[in-house]
Amino acid sequence: MQKLISITCLALLALATGCSKFLDRKPLSTVSPNNYYNTESEVNSALAGVYSICAMEFMWGGRIPIRHNASTDESFYSVTNQLVGVWWFNYDGSDPVVTEMWTYLYTGIERANMLLANIEKTQMDAGRKKAVIGEARFLRAWYYFTLVQYYGGVPLKTEPSSSVNNVDIARNSAESVYAFVEAEMKAAEELVGEVTDIKSTERISKSTVRAAMARMYLQWAGEPLKNTAKYADARAAALKVVQSGQHELNPDYKQIYINECQDVNDWKECIWETGNWGNNSDANRLGGRHGNENGVRCTSSNDQEIGYAYGFNSTTYKLYHLYAAGDLRRDWAIANYTLNSAGVKAPIGATSIYNRNCGKWRREYELLRPLNKNYTPTNFPIIRYADVLLMLAEAENEVSGPAGAFEYLNMVRRRGYGKPIATADPAVDITGLGQVAFRQEIQDERARELCFEGVRKMDLIRWGIYLEAMRDQALEIRARATNTYQYAATAAERVSERHLLYPIPAIEMSLNKSMQQNPGW
Repeated sequence: MQKLISITCLALLALATGCSKFLDRKPLSTVSPNNYYNTESEVNSALAGVYSICAMEFMWGGRIPIRHNASTDESFYSVTNQLVGVWWFNYDGSDPVVTEMWTYLYTGIERANMLLANIEKTQMDAGRKKAVIGEARFLRAWYYFTLVQYYGGVPLKTEPSSSVNNVDIARNSAESVYAFVEAEMKAAEELVGEVTDIKSTERISKSTVRAAMARMYLQWAGEPLKNTAKYADARAAALKVVQSGQHELNPDYKQIYINECQDVNDWKECIWETGNWGNNSDANRLGGRHGNENGVRCTSSNDQEIGYAYGFNSTTYKLYHLYAAGDLRRDWAIANYTLNSAGVKAPIGATSIYNRNCGKWRREYELLRPLNKNYTPTNFPIIRYADVLLMLAEAENEVSGPAGAFEYLNMVRRRGYGKPIATADPAVDITGLGQVAFRQEIQDERARELCFEGVRKMDLIRWGIYLEAMRDQALEIRARATNTYQYAATAAERVSERHLLYPIPAIEMSLNKSMQQNPGW
């Protein structure tokens, strides 16, 4: 790709294994591909290197949900001494967060390319080899899907780097990147195992692939490509997950996140999670930042027992008031207290909405001691079954109208109110809406259910309302927030058309003479 990426990736066999606890965790020394990939153990370690990108603090283990998606209509980044960055819309192609996302995604792609180029020589069980190929192809596709969402069309590189000098590679169109992702995910679906055989939230199954395809198709159907025929494909992919009968909603919303703090394998609800583990006490761990950067604010000096948390992600007035009376999700997703220096809960006043942080992942539930000040073993849900139900409802509405979509939406709502999931309940069920009103309801329900889980920005972009939502966010904060939080309005006011995509990183532009920059940058 370019020298930074190529050098990083050609060293991939110094593998940082440990993303997935079902794989070998032992780090490997740097070796030549000619002398590697000979045994199943070596292949498993190489596959762990492909997976490990997901759980890194720079990716879904922290940055993507906490910083890349910090400033939307559901949250803002509440750090007043860091007013430069993607969360404040005050950045350019030299921004380290913009650069690291690009670099690590291409690192994961290079690792997958290397594994796929060498696995055929490996002596191992044929069924297991097939599954490894499927997992690697899916992960490579997922990394490309992430790239195309944030950067637009990018170079498609499907073979290992042979030289650090071969860096001038032109961008493929966004449409062709989506087509590649679609083809790879379809292939992976046939190769990977059923979730009932794998029974792991951290490993790719057919359900993972199908749920990811539904998300990919919805993105493709919306802005900027507006390939609306993909709504039907999204419906078909999500319907496969639902009709498999292998997944169900956890009846207790808060338990989803407690389970993630405690490494409970809730694969029926959490279709795919990061594989974080350890307290960073030694090199044999992969801690993330969930519950720490985006947890209930706690500045206790006794951080090894109580758990330090910065509370970087704060709620908006809009999100808080999207929840109706009786919706149990609000006071779990949005913390109604902070922890003081002694670790004692200090309630937040009813009118102090902007003081409230994300409360989904709470360090008090971590089991591993001593706690690390900055890293947690907490997993992050990349895709949940509730998301699949809401994607199915949305796609059904776009294809055929809301008549067949209400039940999928209402299952999620009933759980939110603590009601039996499969039983109709007039007190909470949504009925009688037309297509346009149902579309708005889906948009609101996705915020209520999935807030702080790193999907809102891309949802708003594909719905074509991101710029409008951020203008409204600025107006809301100007009108309702105290002077303490007016900086968040200033950030929202900066949003313009160019922020629909990140700039191509400056280092890529300087090294790759075939690269073209995104509009406005």
